[in-house]
Amino acid sequence: MKTVSRYGCIMQSQRRHLPVPSPREAGRGPGRGVRSIQWWLRQNVPSLCAAIILVLTSVRCPAQPNSVLPHGDFEQADPLDKSRPAGWDRVDGLGVQWTQAPDAARGKAIRMDTRISEQAMQAQWIKTGLTNIWNIPKPEKNAIAETYGLSLYSDSIPVKSGQAYRITFDFQGPDGGAKVWVRGWGMFDGKKQKRWETYVTCKGKTGVWTSCTQVFHPTKSRPEVTEMKVMLYAFYPAGVYWFDNIRIEPVTEPAKP
Repeated sequence: MKTVSRYGCIMQSQRRHLPVPSPREAGRGPGRGVRSIQWWLRQNVPSLCAAIILVLTSVRCPAQPNSVLPHGDFEQADPLDKSRPAGWDRVDGLGVQWTQAPDAARGKAIRMDTRISEQAMQAQWIKTGLTNIWNIPKPEKNAIAETYGLSLYSDSIPVKSGQAYRITFDFQGPDGGAKVWVRGWGMFDGKKQKRWETYVTCKGKTGVWTSCTQVFHPTKSRPEVTEMKVMLYAFYPAGVYWFDNIRIEPVTEPAKP
């Protein structure tokens, strides 16, 4: 049986119809009263426990129920493509990887390695069928950090008019060498276009997780914005960058003094 929680996650469960003994059946046990109940429990508790365990282990909900970005913890795979993190674009598997974080207790995260050459990245994009998104016409041997950098987009998130938001995320990598963008789209001149953006410069250092945060208001200057995406971006210096636990939460913007 599938049910949807108030956070939109799919809960899978299986009903086990456990027989409740009738008075006559209870009488067939080793005795009546308390002993009959004990007999029934011995017969059915193993099945009951198995059903409970099945329900508990089948629930896979995002760990960020208050975030409008439902899969910023990178712990779930896309239902139709197990190599892709749910709620995000496909990764190429070389420069951008969805993999185990350096500290195993953290779970999965996004790893970007900007030391990879343009030529190696172009070959990987061709191999993985991502040239419709990324394509370097004349790739060189230099590290991609020196030119294009690497990025990964989230799926679209609805924007509520007049609402301020706060983005929070964990970062590990060279200080100032990465940014997390939030970009907004809306109708303009009869077609959907990118109409607004902001970014957070990632502060931190290699080997240490740092939390970064910023408040933003997409529709304050661009009321036509109706949806937004998060873009993780790493560039220079050439190195390894990690992103995890991206959250976007509605907030009340403080009044100006």
